[in-house]
Amino acid sequence: MSEDKSRYWSPSRTYEFELKIGKVDLTPDLVSVTILTSIDIPYQTFILQITIDPNDVVMEEIYGQTPLKLTSRLYSTSQAVVQEQIDFELMYLSSDIPMGVSVPKPEEIQKDRYLFQIVCVARQAYTTMNWVVASVHIGKTLQESVQAMVDTSEAKLKYDSQGANKEVIDQILIPTSTMYKNLQYLNRTFGFYDGMAAMFCSHDNIVHVKNLTAKMTTSNKFVLYQLPLNQDNSKIIDKCNDGINFYTTDAIQTSYQASGAFAYMAPKLKFIVKPKDRLFHAIDIELEQFSKDYGLISKGDKIFYDNKAMSTKSRVSIHKDHTGYELNENFIRAKYSRRVSTFSELTVQVANMMKILNLMDVGEAVKLNTQITPTRDLTDMYMLRASEITFLREKDWESMAKLHLIRTNRTTT
Repeated sequence: MSEDKSRYWSPSRTYEFELKIGKVDLTPDLVSVTILTSIDIPYQTFILQITIDPNDVVMEEIYGQTPLKLTSRLYSTSQAVVQEQIDFELMYLSSDIPMGVSVPKPEEIQKDRYLFQIVCVARQAYTTMNWVVASVHIGKTLQESVQAMVDTSEAKLKYDSQGANKEVIDQILIPTSTMYKNLQYLNRTFGFYDGMAAMFCSHDNIVHVKNLTAKMTTSNKFVLYQLPLNQDNSKIIDKCNDGINFYTTDAIQTSYQASGAFAYMAPKLKFIVKPKDRLFHAIDIELEQFSKDYGLISKGDKIFYDNKAMSTKSRVSIHKDHTGYELNENFIRAKYSRRVSTFSELTVQVANMMKILNLMDVGEAVKLNTQITPTRDLTDMYMLRASEITFLREKDWESMAKLHLIRTNRTTT
């Protein structure tokens, strides 16, 4: 299969990839790697493209029964120095390859190569988030209950303690379901935090429970610069190879949908809950103030929407399908903070980045520093919702990334 190609390596500071399926080495045939990470899905997705003879797929039985081993190494200018190495164990989900019709000549070995695309997921993370759990917890906090769930698997737990719901709950019934669905159930029922939570499992089999609302007020994971083309940007570009600073010279795609969200949810919400010591209890929420208190806010907290057409007097939604837990309002904050946190979204294309670990660490604050005058009101902190990192093999491995950033307020003024 790969014996007709020499081992690929470029001495420049770049990534080198190694791909194996069982004993089959597909490294020389690998031409593209895409890594998809998001706070909205429980584990990472990988799209691999290789050039291969369809006969080799049949002969080697590359059908998905064997795990894939993908290793990325970032070399410095010296081949002997590996600055960053990441090992992925992947589970083969699906593939797509055309089958040729050529007939090889008997006197020669003929290789008709086609582009073979394999869709994979992080194998350990998939196993963990689909691990079936069921239990009852008496007099426990949510963090203690989540820890007990994760301890039944081979994963480790990383749970943000800042802003966590510390209430001791009389009884928590974990229904028979997967780890991921039960994490969603607990957050929906009780609320992990006073704000937006994210739950996912990283490729290294760590279950993350993050308080995104709190992270907006702490230090940023990395800085993203938008640079103009008509000035010398060399000082900024020179430092954008450390995995902490990145830059783009492309336009930033923006979207803002607060008015649509207010029209769907209503500017005023009323929740009817049932504490154990009374017949019912009403909780009134004004969505604009709620957005400022529990959304992803950076500096300015002005929410732009048509408050004349959608006033709190004329548009009220009533919710009575959730019993609540006593007088606690965390279940409301957990559900609706997610909805108000995506009012404003930016999509940014980043090229020539090196270290990628921070770009895969979704659910972390990112600082946008734009040098473009029309977009300066869009600066400061955002939340990294998702990243799509792509490596293409030309003469060297070329890298690019598409980042999706979200927050509640449109501008910082």
